[in-house]
Amino acid sequence: MRLNSIQFLISSSFMLSYVFIPIFAESLGASYLEVGFIVACYGAASLLSSFIFGKVADIHRLRPIVLVGMLFAALVFYLQTFAYDALSLALLRGLAGFSVGIYPAALTIYVHYQGRSVGKFISFGSLGWMLGFLLAGVIGDIKYLFMLSSLFFCIAFFAAFGLKDIEKPSVKVSYFSLDTLRKNFATYMSIFVRHTGAVAVWTILPLYLVRLGASSFWIGVIYAINPFVQFIIMQRLDDFKNEWLVRWGFIMSALAFTSYYLAPSFVFIIPGMVLVALGWSFLFVGATRLLIERNLEKATATGILNSTISAGSILGAGMGGFLLHSYGFRETMFFAIICMVLGAAIFRMMDRFVANV
Repeated sequence: MRLNSIQFLISSSFMLSYVFIPIFAESLGASYLEVGFIVACYGAASLLSSFIFGKVADIHRLRPIVLVGMLFAALVFYLQTFAYDALSLALLRGLAGFSVGIYPAALTIYVHYQGRSVGKFISFGSLGWMLGFLLAGVIGDIKYLFMLSSLFFCIAFFAAFGLKDIEKPSVKVSYFSLDTLRKNFATYMSIFVRHTGAVAVWTILPLYLVRLGASSFWIGVIYAINPFVQFIIMQRLDDFKNEWLVRWGFIMSALAFTSYYLAPSFVFIIPGMVLVALGWSFLFVGATRLLIERNLEKATATGILNSTISAGSILGAGMGGFLLHSYGFRETMFFAIICMVLGAAIFRMMDRFVANV
């Protein structure tokens, strides 16, 4: 339970403030384009960090990487309380993004080498998201949420002291090699396209919900539905083929964003949250297991997956701000639908090609 508790705490930590960042940025005077840029800073820093520390985790011991990442995150998330304008918030979100990219690959591979279910471990992250979203909706004040995030990271840090160093193969991986990226390009590229569309929506969704009549409380509740469903579903995916999970992950995601596009009020977003939870559960668990099983350099492959998600977050955040500024809310949803379909097509065609090479 220690590993699951750590996953639960750290996932709660970074989701506590995530929902209200666009609204907080707007309150500091940020334009829609600047809101997209602020969210992109978080993703860009996380991309770099995940790529670097995925390789580090294949070469070095896992426990110190986990501890350093959590301690750094505890400090940086507290510092966000001092943001006073769009620029300072962008810089601090960048540091926060870098901090949360340090530990995930090392922690996931630690679970794998312990012989535990990766899907069940990931599910406790979703449960943490749910708590984060609910607390965000109840507390409302983002500066208190930053402080609570820091506290949760501190608790996770002390819990991680109880983890033992484990024996694992030390894989010789060049810090500058792109072999793992090339070998798994179908998986990475399809998820990048999918996540670009998804984050375009997540960037503007709180503003969309406000426009549809949702209060801060209802925003928190609606966001909590997604991880709650993920927690239930992810624990039941061990018997499914990874490729099947990935394909259906794209299909469910496309249906989810279609429901967002059609929603006449915030209540109608709820079915879409259930669908997007199914889609992401299938896709993330399937892709993570696929990469672990296909690659010797497991932490590197997992780290690049996290970097891919972060890269999608960068472009998606920019696209979300741009599309909302230039066109509108529903046009952003339509863009996401296109990305889901395109991601599915890329995975189906390219993964089959790689398998036959």
